[in-house]
Amino acid sequence: MNGPRPFAFEEPYVDLNGSGYFDYGDPTSGTPSEPYCDANHNGRYDGIYVSSGTNELAAVVHDPIDARAVAFSDGIRTVVVVSVVSQGIFNAYEPNLNGEIGTLGTKDMRARAKKLRPGITDMIVSSNHNESSPDPIGIYGAPDAGGTLPAGANSGIDDYYMNWLDDRVARAAALAYDHLQPSSLWARQFLTPRSLYVEVHNFPTTADNEFQPRAIDPKIGVLQARDKGGKPIVTIMSLAAHNQEIGHSDLTDPANGNVALKREISSDWPGYFHRGLESLIPGMAMYLVGDNGSEEDPSTVPPVTAPECGPIKNPQDPPYAQRTDGCYPQAKATGQAFANAVAVEAQKAERLRFGRLTIDRHEFDVPLENNGFRALAAAGVFDNRPSYNAGVYAGRAGRDLRTEVGVLDLGPDLQLIANPAESFPGLMLGSPWGIEHAECPNRPNPSVPTWHARAAYRFQVGLANDLIGYMIPAWAAFTNPELYTVDDCHSSKHNHGLDSESVGPTASNAVADQLTALLSKRPDPTAQIRLGRFVMPDGSLSHRPEGAVAVWLADPGSTSLSPGSGTIVAVKGVTGFGGRSVDSSGKFMDYDGTPQDEANILTRGMLVYGCNGNVAKRYYVNVYPALVGASLGSATKGTTAGCGAGFGPAAGSQLIPSSQGR
Repeated sequence: MNGPRPFAFEEPYVDLNGSGYFDYGDPTSGTPSEPYCDANHNGRYDGIYVSSGTNELAAVVHDPIDARAVAFSDGIRTVVVVSVVSQGIFNAYEPNLNGEIGTLGTKDMRARAKKLRPGITDMIVSSNHNESSPDPIGIYGAPDAGGTLPAGANSGIDDYYMNWLDDRVARAAALAYDHLQPSSLWARQFLTPRSLYVEVHNFPTTADNEFQPRAIDPKIGVLQARDKGGKPIVTIMSLAAHNQEIGHSDLTDPANGNVALKREISSDWPGYFHRGLESLIPGMAMYLVGDNGSEEDPSTVPPVTAPECGPIKNPQDPPYAQRTDGCYPQAKATGQAFANAVAVEAQKAERLRFGRLTIDRHEFDVPLENNGFRALAAAGVFDNRPSYNAGVYAGRAGRDLRTEVGVLDLGPDLQLIANPAESFPGLMLGSPWGIEHAECPNRPNPSVPTWHARAAYRFQVGLANDLIGYMIPAWAAFTNPELYTVDDCHSSKHNHGLDSESVGPTASNAVADQLTALLSKRPDPTAQIRLGRFVMPDGSLSHRPEGAVAVWLADPGSTSLSPGSGTIVAVKGVTGFGGRSVDSSGKFMDYDGTPQDEANILTRGMLVYGCNGNVAKRYYVNVYPALVGASLGSATKGTTAGCGAGFGPAAGSQLIPSSQGR
């Protein structure tokens, strides 16, 4: 068999048409498939298909891809967190018939790591959603199947590569374990700097339009481990973003024989971030993807205009939103800009208190409601990912998939909230929409996981230990009748254009509710989630927080904001509305419970301080349910009594209790 094979994990074949890569042929025109050696008897050609589109066999490695692991230990338990350059790794590609080793996927990775180092208690494997790496999902095989879903007729998963990847991830985890040393943890969160912009889709679940975002996660999280001398050991950047600058490019690479960038293996902008940060400060860098549903690729402001990037494609848009085609100079500039920002902000990080390391993971089954995915699963496009009927293994043809969520507490001050998907910020952090805005109000609104967290720092970890597609609140999911028969409601106002790449709306709510259950095991004693509305200066009520000066919370169990009822918390200097006095003063807070100087799109409620300077109440406002209520009358101003708005930290501080030390 004479076909060129750039990579060791590609099966031999006969290059009949002289193209230089394997070709399945075209059944519609009668062109036969090229002969190949099906050495592992899986019924398909195993080659390195890139996650950039169907039938894009990799031609060359532009820059290395890797798995980066960090081990955390409290002296009793050790948990390893791994970030892998991959679009998303299933929890299993083969049935768990003889133990987890050999299932391929994250379960196999965890089992192999524990076998190498029995001292490893548990592991979280997060794919960073890179789309210039080998296809781990299967939809990028060949030939293009056409139809509603963008997918190849044959799986693009290379079982040889996946087996090798499992081993590499396990070895990375073992190396991290071997290099454990005494250290302190430091954390910080800050808003994405103006020199960078994360593109958001023009869909109402994320934004009214691309330039009026409503439910996004623009925070950058930094977690740094420092040795006894204060030298960084590792610096992690948590960010909600995609990673497809190169994978979605239509350009070619003159340095590699004008091969399409879609066919090049690359770590994209996170690779440049890693290398850039490691050139600025000691230690290893790691990008850990967050709640990146509809949070697309970041770019510098303005974009790079190098000749190889081509012209700006949307010059009519604001400067911060302009883009060229995907190119390496832009990926490098973006990665370096993040590195520069993190290097500066890490110096301002706050030391976290030492405490117990706790990990909770929970497996559960979700219905595979996407009929397109059902067909792909039955055809083996997802390899042999196990499916189930009522908890019983059913090969490829079951109604349900098994997935998981997790929460890792690194002491009392930081929690990693792990979801198995590209979850929308609106699902994980809450949103400003009410049932009045839902086109499918028959579907429930899920609980908001992050509101049930207790730590000062709450980092979202996306595509963690599995991938089940986009996750969006069920009432907003676009259930295309060609793909979904969940019910007769087909929301279009709040849809994401890629809802076809989700297992279904029921799974979305289940992910949120199961995460909430885990977080509620160790709740924030100051937190209350109450039905309510934001109050504007003229006393009008709003689902949206922008411009608000107070919140009006319904009494527990009530769906009415009647005169004299409920609790009103207002900013300092506002003493009442019309004839109604406020019940307390407070400060606005964002979705992480962090204080804010004023309400904006990140606001989810208000803080009330005690006279000791610590938070006494953390009120999250649930604006989704219908409430009966009328305008209060204009705000009255005066001297605010009490400590509620208090002596709390400046906006942006994470409220680690000072009375317990740092």
